[in-house]
Amino acid sequence: MNFKRLIIVGISLVAILGCASRYTSSILVERGAGVHDYEREYLVTQEGYGIDARLKKIFVQGYVEEGMIQEMVRLLWGVPDREFEEGMTWEYVTKTGELITRVKFKKSELPRLGVYDYVVDAIEGDRYGGSLPPGSGGIEARK
Repeated sequence: MNFKRLIIVGISLVAILGCASRYTSSILVERGAGVHDYEREYLVTQEGYGIDARLKKIFVQGYVEEGMIQEMVRLLWGVPDREFEEGMTWEYVTKTGELITRVKFKKSELPRLGVYDYVVDAIEGDRYGGSLPPGSGGIEARK
């Protein structure tokens, strides 16, 4: 009886630690829900109306760029570790609290589907979120 309980506790700990390491990764694209290309493709095809084609291409590659909507950043990098200015500034940090990337948003100038989205205005720190820069293998080199 105690052996079964020990196995269950051990498996639970492994599962919890596995999940925790994903969300504390210093490579931000590993934290997001859109780790796989098909998830990013889905957002672009289903909800990408009104988003610049260049931004869609960069998003599918796994990078964040000025002009992208908040939902794209959240899908790529996950929820921010810290938020400031009523959600207009997001920070992603390491386990020790060191800044990886700060993303600042502004209200879009043009409505998309009748709504003014919040779009990336500036990226401070590591603009690639811990991934290799485009052209050097980037996200694909990490898989």
